[in-house]
Amino acid sequence: MGPMIFRLMVIGLCVFTAMLGGCLGGGTQQRAKFYVLNSLYSSKAGIEAETAKHGLVIGVGPVQLPQYVNRPQIVTRTSRNELNVADFARWGEPLGENFARVLAENISVLFSTDRVIVYPWRRSTQIDYQVLVDVTRFDGAVGGDVSMRARWTLLGDRGEKVFTKRNSRLSARTDARTYEALVAAQSRMLVDLSREIADEIKALSK
Repeated sequence: MGPMIFRLMVIGLCVFTAMLGGCLGGGTQQRAKFYVLNSLYSSKAGIEAETAKHGLVIGVGPVQLPQYVNRPQIVTRTSRNELNVADFARWGEPLGENFARVLAENISVLFSTDRVIVYPWRRSTQIDYQVLVDVTRFDGAVGGDVSMRARWTLLGDRGEKVFTKRNSRLSARTDARTYEALVAAQSRMLVDLSREIADEIKALSK
């Protein structure tokens, strides 16, 4: 057997082995799961909505998230300085859009009104209160605690007047070692943030 034929046989065997491994492993590949934050609309527990006594129009946004979490994959924290990016646990829509939409839905429920809109809106829209949110942390550990740090501002007069500037530090505990439980805990934190903002708007509008 010549050296050239031997090399060709070795190459062919390697290719066949690789193809066989791909065929055998194809049926066991892990599939990605997709998650979304949920609002008070999807969980009636704890809702204390009060009928709006006025026709306030509330605008939510822009909402800014830290870039390390604003990606398709869910990011968890394994230590103070180390993050884990999940390959098979992903957001069902861009996290920034999901966050803003759920925040608006929560405020809508808490005010018992449908006059809450998400940025951007038409320049001609009359907004009584605009909610700006700058989230600096939104992560946690699977089976552990999740945390949110957010700076939020209430504006009026088409953004020309600042009513309130606040910092919120929120946390929640996951009830299982799953990504579903982690996202559920993050949703509860977002409810808490929504209540803080709604309470401030109610106080200002009296």
